[in-house]
Amino acid sequence: MNKKKVIAVIPALDEEKTIAKVIRGVKQYCDEVILIDDASFDKTAFIAKQEGAVVVTNCKNQGYDKSIDNGFKIAADRGASVVLTFDADGQHNPKDIPAIIEPIISGKADVVVGIRPFRSRTTEHLFAFVAKRKLGVCDPLCGLKAYSINVYKDIGYFDRISSIGTELLFNAASAGYRIVQINIDLNRRKDIPRFGRAVKANWKIFKAIIKIIFYGGAKNGKNKIG
Repeated sequence: MNKKKVIAVIPALDEEKTIAKVIRGVKQYCDEVILIDDASFDKTAFIAKQEGAVVVTNCKNQGYDKSIDNGFKIAADRGASVVLTFDADGQHNPKDIPAIIEPIISGKADVVVGIRPFRSRTTEHLFAFVAKRKLGVCDPLCGLKAYSINVYKDIGYFDRISSIGTELLFNAASAGYRIVQINIDLNRRKDIPRFGRAVKANWKIFKAIIKIIFYGGAKNGKNKIG
């Protein structure tokens, strides 16, 4: 049986303090690491290249979802069987990766979603409530997820509505793909999160909730990738 190639996609914006440690940890469990530098002002891209990641730098800031979408395209071109999304801020524990990718590698799941031990914002709890009602997923905003590349190729894109990393998950559920959830560890971030301070972050998440309610899991408009 051919070995499945696991590629991690890490979107990053000004994460020079944490990115080296993150990449070193992820590389222990993945065949390749693709870092999408979203027009950082610091040395994120430089450090990532030194650590052996495949680095793509956006000419201008494109946002979290577009960055991951770009990463998925590259991962597919590089022959990925499984694509893992992982945050650059050091909150995720790389030791959780084997448990996240195993259900896909063993053929038991098509998508695996991490469940964090805590959520920081009120709107995250609201989003979780919506996701639980719509598809039975407890923590849709967790940045640590794994996807069979076949799911991405079938749906045709990662995100088109700026849903904070959730549209492919909702579309996969709508298309009948098998979803497994795994409890993970989480470190608390000491500086400002990538979505900004409380008011700004809650507003972004609230908008994503509205988009998911009206557009998430749509069965039409799929653009299959060969």
